[in-house]
Amino acid sequence: MAGGCGDTQQQTLAHAESFLSQWFANNNASQPATCHAFGLLMFPAASCDDMQQHAAQVVPESRKRERIRALECFGDGAQRACGEFVEIWYASQDRSGRQIKEGAVVKRDDGKFRLYWYRSDLLFTTLSQRAEAAEQSMTAVEQAQDRLSAVYNEMVNNHSELYAYPPCLDDVRVSSTTMLGSAFNHRAADPGEINRRASGCASQMCFALIGKKVATLCP
Repeated sequence: MAGGCGDTQQQTLAHAESFLSQWFANNNASQPATCHAFGLLMFPAASCDDMQQHAAQVVPESRKRERIRALECFGDGAQRACGEFVEIWYASQDRSGRQIKEGAVVKRDDGKFRLYWYRSDLLFTTLSQRAEAAEQSMTAVEQAQDRLSAVYNEMVNNHSELYAYPPCLDDVRVSSTTMLGSAFNHRAADPGEINRRASGCASQMCFALIGKKVATLCP
């Protein structure tokens, strides 16, 4: 730890806590507080706005420091970085009167502290909800692709020439500009009509699902 022991280290801790107090205060200022760019890169789950907004949900006067310590390094594995860090944890209260924990890590570069990392019970809850929503969204996408694959396989088993046209990828969306003709039941697929549609597509035509019907798209 640059700064050594004794009074020098105590001054470092005091300067770090003074900076963090000012960072908390800036959440309510007209100019938004800033965060350490490298910290945002190493811990991308929460943006600087996320950290500011969740810190602002805490009653400032409720913050009671529980511990403060200097760190030579912070993070684990690929997220581990070394330098001049200070970690501070508080027992706090949000604006709904709930007791919460919040902690921050600040890093000093060229004599200036910046907020490197901030988390609280409130922010952890938000990040957990986002992760759960993302997982559910991914599951829905996978289920949709499974349904498309099943319909596609049945259709091309009946009309092998339709193998020339693949199922659409996830990033291809059904819209008035991408859709060719009307949707149809896959059991009533007309290869001649499908080939006619494909001939008017500048790129490779693909199949998508609209409800239970098949749509031909030109991405």
